[in-house]
Amino acid sequence: MYRYIAAVILLSALCFANQNGTKERLHEVSHVANASKNENGTKERFHGEDFLILQALDAQRRGEGNISGALYKELYEKTNDEMYIKNSIQLFLSVNNWNEAKPLIQRGLEKYPEDNDYDRFYIALIVNEGNISNALKLAEELVKREKSAQNMQLLGAIYFYKQEYDMALKYFEGAYNLAASEHLLIQIAELYIKLNQTSKALAQLETYARLNGCTRLVCYKLIEIYGKDKNINGVLNVYKKLYTAFKESNEAQKIFEILMFQNKQNEAVEFLEESGSNPDLLMEMYIFQKRYDKAVKLADALYQETNESEYLLKTAIYEYEGAQNKSAVLQSVSEKFERFINDESDALYLNYYGYLLINHDMDIAKGIDFVQRALKFEPDSPYYQDSLAWGLYKQNRCQEALEIMKKVLEKLNDKEVMEHFEAMKTCEIKNTETK
Repeated sequence: MYRYIAAVILLSALCFANQNGTKERLHEVSHVANASKNENGTKERFHGEDFLILQALDAQRRGEGNISGALYKELYEKTNDEMYIKNSIQLFLSVNNWNEAKPLIQRGLEKYPEDNDYDRFYIALIVNEGNISNALKLAEELVKREKSAQNMQLLGAIYFYKQEYDMALKYFEGAYNLAASEHLLIQIAELYIKLNQTSKALAQLETYARLNGCTRLVCYKLIEIYGKDKNINGVLNVYKKLYTAFKESNEAQKIFEILMFQNKQNEAVEFLEESGSNPDLLMEMYIFQKRYDKAVKLADALYQETNESEYLLKTAIYEYEGAQNKSAVLQSVSEKFERFINDESDALYLNYYGYLLINHDMDIAKGIDFVQRALKFEPDSPYYQDSLAWGLYKQNRCQEALEIMKKVLEKLNDKEVMEHFEAMKTCEIKNTETK
C-alpha cells in the first residue's frame, strides 16, 4: 500500500522528471555547469567536471539511477552547486534507493530551508517509512505556504491513501486548475469513479479530449470506463477519435472488430474503404459479401502497387468466382495463373488452378499435377484430396478416386463432395459390370 502512494507522491516531489532528449539534456546541464557557482556566488570549477557530467548523463540515459545519483552527489560535493544535489536525490529516489537519498534530503533541508523541493522530497521519504500522519501534516503546511499544483497534488495523494476521497478530489482538482495535465485528469477520473460518480469522470475526460485532442492516455481511460459499463458505442466512438488522431492500425482493427460484433458489415466495409487502413482485410470482406467486381479491382490495384504476384493470382480467382458465365473467362483466368504460378506458390493457388483445369476438362493431367504439388505442402487437406480424386475420376480411374473419396468423407460432408462421391460410385459400378 505504501509503495503505491509513495509512487504518486514522488511524481509531485521530483523536480526534473520531465526530461528532454539526451542531446538537449547534455547541452542544458553542461551549460549550467559551465556557469556553476558556489554558495557565495563565486564561480567554482574543477578539472574533470565536464567529464563527470557526461558520465552521470550517460548512466542516467541507461537507467542506472544509482550510478548516476552517485556521480551527481560527487559533483555537488566538489562544487556546492544546488542543481547537482537535486539531481542526485531525484536519481536515487527513481530507483527507490532511500538510504542514499535520505542524508541528501536532510542536507538540502538544512542548507536550503526556503526551497520547497526538499520539503516534498522529505514528505515522500516519510511516506515511504509509513509515517502518513506526519506526512499529511507537513503537506498541509506546505500548501498553506505555497498553493502550487505540485503541493496540492502531493496533499491530494496522501488523502487518497487515507481513503478520504472527497478531500483527495478537492486537492487534485485544485492542482488541475493551476496546471492542467493528463496525469492529474486521470487521477481525478479515478476519484470520481471511487465516489460512484462515473458520469462526472466521463464528462471531464470527454471535455479534455474535445478541447485538447484524443490523447492516448485520456482516450484509453475513456475506453476502459465505457468498456466496464458495456457501452459499445462509447468504445467505438473513442476508437474512431484515436484513429483520426494517430492513424494507427491497431485502432483501425478495433473499429472493424466492433462494427462486425454489432453485425454492421456495410459500415465495417465503408470504414475500411474510407480509411485505407487494411486493404487485404477489405478484399476479404468483398469476398465475404460476394462483391467480386470490387475484389478484382482492389486485387489488381494492389498488384500494380506492390508487384506481388499473389495479388494477380487472387485477381484470377475473383474474376472466375464473380463471372456469370464461367466459360467466358477461362482464357483470361488461365493466362493469369500461367503467368505467375510456380512450385513456390501457396498450396491454395496450386489446388485452385489444378481443379479449374480438371473441372473444365482443359488439361486434366496438368490439373492433377498442380493438385499433387499442393498436396506436397498439405498432404492431409480433404479439399485437395477431393480435387485429386475428381481428376482421377475424369481419367476414368474410378477405383483409385473412390478410395481417396472415402477418406475425404470422413472429414468433409458437403454437397459437392457427395456429388463427386456418387459420380465415382456410379463409374466404379459401370467399370465393374463392363469387366
